[in-house]
Amino acid sequence: MMYFSIPADFNYLTIDKLAEINEQYKSKAKIIETYGQITECSIKSSGRITDMLPKVTEKELEKYISYSLKRNINFNYTLNPACFGNYEFTKEGIKNLKEFLIRLKNIGVNLLTVASPSLFEFIKILGIEFELKASAICEITSPGKALFYERLGASRIVIDPDITKDFTKIKNIYSVINNDIEIIVNSVCYKNCAYKMFHYNHEAHCSQSNDQQLVTNYYFNRCSIQKADKPENPMKLNWIRPEDLKHYMHIGIRYFKIQGRQNITSGDIVKTLHHYINESYDGNLYDLITLFSPYNSFQHHIDNKKLDGYIDKFLENDCNEICSKCGHCEKYAKLSMDLDKVNELNEKSIRFYKCYDKFEELIKSKEPL
Repeated sequence: MMYFSIPADFNYLTIDKLAEINEQYKSKAKIIETYGQITECSIKSSGRITDMLPKVTEKELEKYISYSLKRNINFNYTLNPACFGNYEFTKEGIKNLKEFLIRLKNIGVNLLTVASPSLFEFIKILGIEFELKASAICEITSPGKALFYERLGASRIVIDPDITKDFTKIKNIYSVINNDIEIIVNSVCYKNCAYKMFHYNHEAHCSQSNDQQLVTNYYFNRCSIQKADKPENPMKLNWIRPEDLKHYMHIGIRYFKIQGRQNITSGDIVKTLHHYINESYDGNLYDLITLFSPYNSFQHHIDNKKLDGYIDKFLENDCNEICSKCGHCEKYAKLSMDLDKVNELNEKSIRFYKCYDKFEELIKSKEPL
C-alpha cells in the first residue's frame, strides 16, 4: 500500500477528487493528507515564502479541515521554518506560540510538520496532543539523526532529499526507527546543493513584514544558474520516477510526499497522482516535478521513458559522487534530452538570471542605498 501526502490548494472540489482516487485505488494507494498553512496570521513562517502560497485565513482553514475529515483525508499543518529568529526564546514569542498552537488545535489541526528541535520540545512541554512529522528541513541523512527526531516525538520522518537515491542510507535509517519514513518524490533541488541550508533560512525570514530586505530572489537565482551550468545537471536533481517507486516499496518505504505548495493552484495534482499511483509516465519528467505547472521559461524536456535503467547504478550502491570520473548522468542526459536545445536554454537561463541580479547590482551601485 502506498500512502501519499500532498500540498493543499484548499479547494473542496480537489478534496472530492482525492476521495475518488482513494476509492478507485483502495487496494493499492491512499492520499492520507494534504498539507499547508494559514497565510493571514501572526506566525506564518514555514519552509516556503508565504507570499508564494495559497491565501488562507484561520476560519477558511477550519472549514477546509472539517470538509476534508468528512472525506477521510487528514490535514497536516506546516510549522517548519528552519529558523524562528530566536522568537521562540522570547517572552512574547512563547506567549504567541502557545496561543497559536491552542488555536490550531481548536480548529481541528491534529498533525504538524516541524523542523526546529526547540519547537518539538515546546509542543511536548505544552502538552497539546499533536502528531508530529519531522520536516525534510531537518536534513535527516543518518540513523542517528532519525533516532534523534524520533525521540523528540516525530511519528513520521521525511528524509533529506539528498539521500533519495542512496539506498544504503535509507535502509540503515529504516532498520533503526520504529516509526514511518516518508520520501519526497518530485524534489526539484540539486543534490548536495551548497546553497540549501542558507536557502532554508532565507525562506524562513522572507516576508512582506521584512520591509528592509531589498533582495528576495538571491538563492532562487543562484540555484537556477547552478542547474544550468551543465547539460547533465537535471539528472542530478533529487526526483524519483513513478516507475522506480517499487524499489522503495521493496525496502519497506510506504509513505511518499509530493511537494509543490508554491504551484499547487496552477498545477494538476490529480493528474500527477494518477501517474505515481500507476507507476508510469510517458512524457516529460519535469511535468511531474512541477505538477504540470512549469516554474520558469527555461524548463527542459526529459523523456521519462528514456530513463529506464538510470536507477540501477544507485541500487547497486555504485555512485561515489565523483562526477568527473563517472559519466552516468551524462549518459542518461544524452539519452533522454536534446542536448542542443538544453545548451541553448541553459545559456538563456544564465544570461537572464545574471542580468536580473539585483544583489550584484546593489553592491556595485555608487548610489546611496
